[in-house]
Amino acid sequence: MYHNIVLLGVVLSILFYELTGFSPAGLIVSGYLALCLQTPARIAYTLFVVLLTWAAARVLSRWMILYGRRRFAVMILLSFAANLAIETSGLLGASPGLIGCLVPGIIAQEFERQGILPSLLSLGIVTGILALVMLWFGLPVLPAMIR
Repeated sequence: MYHNIVLLGVVLSILFYELTGFSPAGLIVSGYLALCLQTPARIAYTLFVVLLTWAAARVLSRWMILYGRRRFAVMILLSFAANLAIETSGLLGASPGLIGCLVPGIIAQEFERQGILPSLLSLGIVTGILALVMLWFGLPVLPAMIR
């Protein structure tokens, strides 16, 4: 069933993009976020890594030519590096864990492409629709402390 949620997220992301012109931070991201709604710390940590990645890429773009696939590859590599730096430094004590390996780089790429606010709002809408679908099918959505 969880694979179906990710696939439904891809379909909803495409529909949302076609209807509004805004990308919900990548095709697969909303499905992964919907599956992680029970662990809001993971979502917050992932978004923190995304912001670090996006900021680092903006700084690097002053000295490097970043566009297209090169920019996307740099975003992916920077998200790995940011996560590794946080985990090895022990800043957070126990890391809540990153959502997916590529998800932070994909979101950072969309932040750069269409802006932070439109990306987050679009992502929130599509993830919310997926959460409703998950509730419809009886899948757990809310964190255990709220239920």
